[in-house]
Amino acid sequence: MSIKTVSAFLEGKIEVLEKGVPNHTETVISDVFVFNDFAYKVYKSDSTFFNENFSDLSSKENRFDFTRADFEWNNKLSPEIYLELKGLSVNGVVPTIGDPTDNADELVIVMKKIDMSDQLIKKLHNKTITISDCENIGEQLAKKLSELPLSNSEQTVYSDFLSRHKDIQPWIKTVDKYIPEKLARKYQEFVKEYIEANKDEFNSPNEMGMCADIHADNAIYKNGEFYPIDSYAPKKDWLHGYKFINLYRVATDIYNFLGKEGFNAVIEAYQKSSSEEVPRRHDKFLAIYCQLINWPYQYMLAEKESWRLDIADRYGKAVEEIYSNDNF
Repeated sequence: MSIKTVSAFLEGKIEVLEKGVPNHTETVISDVFVFNDFAYKVYKSDSTFFNENFSDLSSKENRFDFTRADFEWNNKLSPEIYLELKGLSVNGVVPTIGDPTDNADELVIVMKKIDMSDQLIKKLHNKTITISDCENIGEQLAKKLSELPLSNSEQTVYSDFLSRHKDIQPWIKTVDKYIPEKLARKYQEFVKEYIEANKDEFNSPNEMGMCADIHADNAIYKNGEFYPIDSYAPKKDWLHGYKFINLYRVATDIYNFLGKEGFNAVIEAYQKSSSEEVPRRHDKFLAIYCQLINWPYQYMLAEKESWRLDIADRYGKAVEEIYSNDNF
């Protein structure tokens, strides 16, 4: 992302769907220019944290490949939000926006503007999600995930889980001022022991599927409709995994607010909609694994959004509740 690109948007030099000066939102990996009805997202090239730990977007070729894959993925899941991909040229006399070819200076994802008050995590926190909503979410999640391509991964579920378990350790360590090492190790050991105890079942590629980064922060729920957002995994290795991880990440977030009733409502509606039997014998393992992703993430976000400390503490209590329940 060049200074020219930011300036072109902020100075109103680009002919987009709306006139005026947008609000500029900067994330770790992107610049987003938000107008009244539409938003334009451009991935950065210079995020050292993302380039070193997830996907290296420093080169134009890699950035374009990532942006195209990201748009195609999100457009399949939420075409009402992810509208089109455009190419931006800023090095001429007049900045232009057109076809997303390799000749463009940057690629731009055109999105319908999202009202973030409809973010699922906020609605859960504000206690406006009902059991009926949970059923809607489970049913719609199954239908949306059916739009994704089939996994071609040659990894087994066993090897994938071992890799994911290894990734969890540094993830949790980033918030060790909130989650003590001894406590984190207890849950991580449970996950590792469960993987090994079920090696015979997991040691097959048959249950591998495409994995979306869907959870309560990456979803909009509005007027009874469920829309995943920003659900393309930041790391290629995470695009494939145990096919029910998608379901359990959402169900586990909901458990933290609505308990086992909400958790069951999501899973049962998903199972009914997909006509696929969900392996409920793995509930405890999958819920704790998902908590170890979502729980630290809330503490990370709380560095800038203090209201999330309450959510993170709630997640911490929930994971201990699940861990201590032999009948979960």
